[in-house]
Amino acid sequence: MEPEERDAEAGSCALCGAPVVAGAGRAYAFGAGNLLCGSCAVDRGGAYDAERDVWERAPDLSGLPDEAYGASPHEVRRGRRHG
Repeated sequence: MEPEERDAEAGSCALCGAPVVAGAGRAYAFGAGNLLCGSCAVDRGGAYDAERDVWERAPDLSGLPDEAYGASPHEVRRGRRHG
């Protein structure tokens, strides 16, 4: 992969793992820097309006691994107490 190609890569799809390239196709961003490729987002019920360059209906994010959402500032990780 050329350096320019690496720089253009925004990340990978949280569902299928496909590389998501900045500016190529439409990805759905969620959580703390996570992405669904356009195909997975549409497969999960998302609707993209290309004329307005917006997602009119968000895809269903249920069932994705918790780590795919990223940590929210208000989340508190609770440890198990023994005894």
